Amino acid sequence: MLYDSFEICASALPAGAKAVIDRASTVFLATKHITDDTTTGIQTDMGVNHRGGAPGFTRMYEDNDGDRVTTYLVLPDHSGNRFYQSLGNIETDPQVGLVFPDFTTGRVLYVTGDAENLLDQDAEALMPRASLLTRIKVTGAVFVKGGLNLKLTSQERFSPYNPPIKYLRRELEQMGHATVAQSNDDAITAKLVSTRALSDSIKTFNFELSKPINAPLPGGFGVFDFSDVLDVGYNHMNEANPQLINEDYVRTWTLSSAPSYDAKTNSFHAINRVSVTVKRKPGGLISNVLHNNIADLTTQKPPVEFKGTGTGFTCFSPSAAGLPPNIPSKMLWIAGGVGITPFMAMWDGIVQVANAHPEQISTKIVLLFSGRGDDINVLKHFASQSGSVPANVKLRIVALQSTGGNRSNANFARDGLRHVFSHELLRLEERRIQISDLPSAMDLKKCEVFMCGPDALMAWCEKTLTELNVEGARRHRESFIF
Repeated sequence: MLYDSFEICASALPAGAKAVIDRASTVFLATKHITDDTTTGIQTDMGVNHRGGAPGFTRMYEDNDGDRVTTYLVLPDHSGNRFYQSLGNIETDPQVGLVFPDFTTGRVLYVTGDAENLLDQDAEALMPRASLLTRIKVTGAVFVKGGLNLKLTSQERFSPYNPPIKYLRRELEQMGHATVAQSNDDAITAKLVSTRALSDSIKTFNFELSKPINAPLPGGFGVFDFSDVLDVGYNHMNEANPQLINEDYVRTWTLSSAPSYDAKTNSFHAINRVSVTVKRKPGGLISNVLHNNIADLTTQKPPVEFKGTGTGFTCFSPSAAGLPPNIPSKMLWIAGGVGITPFMAMWDGIVQVANAHPEQISTKIVLLFSGRGDDINVLKHFASQSGSVPANVKLRIVALQSTGGNRSNANFARDGLRHVFSHELLRLEERRIQISDLPSAMDLKKCEVFMCGPDALMAWCEKTLTELNVEGARRHRESFIF
């Protein structure tokens, strides 16, 4: 036994216990129901139900009051049989017990606590994109070594019905992904008004908002809720598309358009239009709905709820009152595929600020872009702005193209880029990104590095930047976990 009757209400859970919660794809929740109905002869009814999800689906946070630590566990509700037995029991009696088995180490964490169900706005306030969850205030725990006499004989396989992990609002804030939400009294909708094809699989979708919003800094994101348009109601199972069962129809996309900059106030204007650049994802729900139904969406204009905005990834930082925003003097931008979108908005914002204050803004940027096939056509966005750039703002693009399946389209896209960019602005090669590309593009000791792209590219970038001794403080990475 590692810990016996550990008093969680006085101190924090030990690190080993927290690790079990972080890894858990399975937890068992015990609840009880007490009734005064004497006709049945049953006064107390107890039950244990399974809760499951992707590892880490149970979120945890701590509140500190001096030396006293209160631990909370948060279980988002996943679609099930809709009996709501456990949730109903909690409404009548908050005392619960939980068991977290660790099938890898054999350790078991037993927890007792006081639970409450949170719905709608209360749930959203704690965990964005959740409309129903259970929060448990931990009152005690027992952490047992070797408590599980079961052993995995093969790699753990997870249910295809598991939805993506939802994170607590405080976790998103720590990662720089806090959302400025719209209240019910100020609900905003977005209607698709036009599109622009950038490649065979990437399009920019332009939405008109029902009310103006204070725009995030260029590179920020918007949150769209398509549930009113696409949700067809409850299904218990869906073998053809399991992910639809727990689909919330909410998408967070980088805004690929920059708001207009006001030189008098040194701030970006409120906006009533936003653009998102979306790549068609094989098997993806929302991306295929957008790409396949442009005519209907732009003609009928069904309203989509616009839930808010936020900025977690931008090269802009606030400055002293009355001065333009700060921009690093040297930057290396690394993008893969549709990960180019935040840089499209950042570049447009930089051009605006630099034109408004040509003597105060000076920056040198190298954009290292890795794209497949004709996806490299997205780079034409930067060509359209090149003629209006002040002399003290310099951009050079290094584009690395993998041809993919359609070599003809890839060649055509490559030739097209060479017609719109001069040799000084664009270097284009048919190959994959290499370690040597980073230090040859920019002096890594003197620049800020911004990265956005697929997980594999980002993992490679982090590993490479570590090998090249680039400080963590000068690495800025976009994340799509929210």
